[in-house]
Amino acid sequence: MAYIALTTFLTSALTLSHFTFGGRATSELPDDDELCGRGLPTTPFDRTALTTIGPYSYDPSAWSPWTHRPYCIEANEEPWCVYTNAASPKGHGISIITTPEIAGSTLNILEHPFDQKFFAPEKIYLPRPYKVVDIPGKGKGVVATQKIEKGKAILVDHASIIAAAEYPADVMREEVQDLLATAVNRLGEPEKVLRLSRKGRDEGATEIEDLLLTNSFTVGIQGKEFIALFADLSRFNHDCKPNAFIYFSETTLAMTVWASRDIEPGEEISITYSAAGLSSKERRETLEKVWGFKCQCSLCTSSPEVIKESDDNRAQIRAYQGSIPNLAQEGKFEEALKQAEHMFELVDEEALTDQMSDMYEYPARMYYQIGNLEKALEYTLKVKREIDGFGVPGKYGQEKLRAMEGIIRRLEKEIVEKKEREEQFKKQAKLKGKYGKAQRMVINISQ
Repeated sequence: MAYIALTTFLTSALTLSHFTFGGRATSELPDDDELCGRGLPTTPFDRTALTTIGPYSYDPSAWSPWTHRPYCIEANEEPWCVYTNAASPKGHGISIITTPEIAGSTLNILEHPFDQKFFAPEKIYLPRPYKVVDIPGKGKGVVATQKIEKGKAILVDHASIIAAAEYPADVMREEVQDLLATAVNRLGEPEKVLRLSRKGRDEGATEIEDLLLTNSFTVGIQGKEFIALFADLSRFNHDCKPNAFIYFSETTLAMTVWASRDIEPGEEISITYSAAGLSSKERRETLEKVWGFKCQCSLCTSSPEVIKESDDNRAQIRAYQGSIPNLAQEGKFEEALKQAEHMFELVDEEALTDQMSDMYEYPARMYYQIGNLEKALEYTLKVKREIDGFGVPGKYGQEKLRAMEGIIRRLEKEIVEKKEREEQFKKQAKLKGKYGKAQRMVINISQ
């Protein structure tokens, strides 16, 4: 699945006037002002109720798992705070900008330490199979240093900055800048983030505002939208027909880059920044408006005929995504399956393989209905891979994974039973054939 940069958080801050409704940045809070941790439930960030973190808490042991005392600004309804662990994950640290309520509820999916090992060794290339180099016309980019096989994990990158998408409208821009600067500078390796800034893309934007505007992705965590910055992932350039794709795990707050096809040494590794199915015109507008560059990938610089064919393919994919569920509900399985198989061919042709996780379920169910157990198993395994193969699934994903595993076991059992029945039928047919032949021989002899 692709993620598009969300600018609501930052652009709203960039356009705010200097009129405020009591907004105030605070690092040393007055005794009568309990901002940090106000009304906060127990959170698994971990093991400590953040209600203990307040203006009177100067004992670092009370901040666990944060390595810094939360830094907050006051807003109309509740404060907005920076929660930082400078050491985890993997030493570069993470800062989360949100309200105490969201920190203690929506983000309670983090039920294990940041440094928990969550990928099987065979899924990851170690050391990294690429290097960061200067790419003409693109700045920095990532080039493969060895052959990378399709389906292998190229990079697992934990978020450095996570920020809630909704942001209060009653704070001054200077306060927003203060939160952002605190979130970055408290990281264990702030220079990894600061090096990403291209400086001056937006007039009046600070360096930190600029780097977040041009390097952030939208991620979903328990049904809420957040913007997230991944320092290493940000080095991967966009391509409208990429050779890799990204997958976000809300359980670990990590983004993984997977090879969608074999990648040769010296080849640039690319991902897509735009949503699936957009036309070339829509992609160009999105990339220029949100990311600040004009795409010069091989597809966008192709002939008008090639671009039109690609646009037609993507339009057809969008049409299939609407028609296949409808045909399935009407019981028109043969037509629906024909469309599904063609859609997946177009998806491969357009290098949008990572966009089809939900669509695999339809052919899996329909093939089962018409008795093609092998194809039903093939697509059910694809559904499972989409849930489990690209990282640690969240709570909903884990529940769905258990359901898929049960379906897979049932299908495998039914396939074995089907083969046994077929073998038994062949044996019976063979015996009947021998019996019939023997009868004919007896008749011939008697005559």
